[in-house]
Amino acid sequence: MRLITVKAPEGQGKNITEVAFKAGADQVSVQQAKQHTPDRQVITLDVVEVETATPKAKALIEAMMVAPFYDPKSFSFTIRHPESVFASAPPSKETYPITRPSTDVYEELWQFVQVTISLVGRVFLSSVLLAYGMVEGMLPLIIAGLLFLPYHHHMLAVGLGASLKEWRFLRQGLLALLVSTAMIYLAAVCVAFFTEPPIDFHEFGSPLSGFVLSCVIGAAAALGSIDDAGRRELVGLAATAHISIYPAWFGLQTVFGFSDTGKAGEYLLNFGINITSLTLAAGITFALMGMRGDGIRRFINREKSGNAELQ
Repeated sequence: MRLITVKAPEGQGKNITEVAFKAGADQVSVQQAKQHTPDRQVITLDVVEVETATPKAKALIEAMMVAPFYDPKSFSFTIRHPESVFASAPPSKETYPITRPSTDVYEELWQFVQVTISLVGRVFLSSVLLAYGMVEGMLPLIIAGLLFLPYHHHMLAVGLGASLKEWRFLRQGLLALLVSTAMIYLAAVCVAFFTEPPIDFHEFGSPLSGFVLSCVIGAAAALGSIDDAGRRELVGLAATAHISIYPAWFGLQTVFGFSDTGKAGEYLLNFGINITSLTLAAGITFALMGMRGDGIRRFINREKSGNAELQ
């Protein structure tokens, strides 16, 4: 379910209403509002509000953003997710949970790939628990560390960026992935200085099993990110567990010593296969489920006409 509010120049409310009805909305409200600017100008806006099911909201937003009348410099919109909507359509239709608007998935993942002090701290501290649990063979401690490790969102962002052909977003996802991998490795190095070998965790799997599992997890994680229902964080736990153990292992072994270089090469190969296959599976799933980047790219590229890009 979605509540959509669009603010547009005076006279554009009719065009937005037509797009909303074509997308399947059952009712649309239009009113006028006064917008005050820092230079004391007062601008009259048409404010359009729509309450509708998630897939209809997706169709509305993406059609509006590629429509000839849409101007990213003068239009703005917000999409909210209410707990309930009792309007013209029955709950069996209003609560249909897929597919979320591409803008929702895009901006949600942008939050996860912003490289902040919080991200670095969460990844590092979570990885300390993960690495210590691996050394001591304590599965509950490993799970506790994985619960707070936002690793799979970075791979989803790379997959979505490729699917949308939004390259800045893709690069940001790669940067966040690189930073998180480095933090996992460094946290494990720190743990190794205060513990003794050997590493009691040995459940790494083969390259083939890693490829199959990564494809399944990547598709499941992508499906979870475009669905209002379900618990996406649990899919994230599975994805994180499947991949983050490798940089942690390398960090521990950097201090403990690589007694078996053949195993190190195999684990490095597994790590590359797992990240690549999960990202590709997620990107393909996003594309098959209709994630569209036309309107998003049009919004991002508005700076070419003289406007600064929204950060």
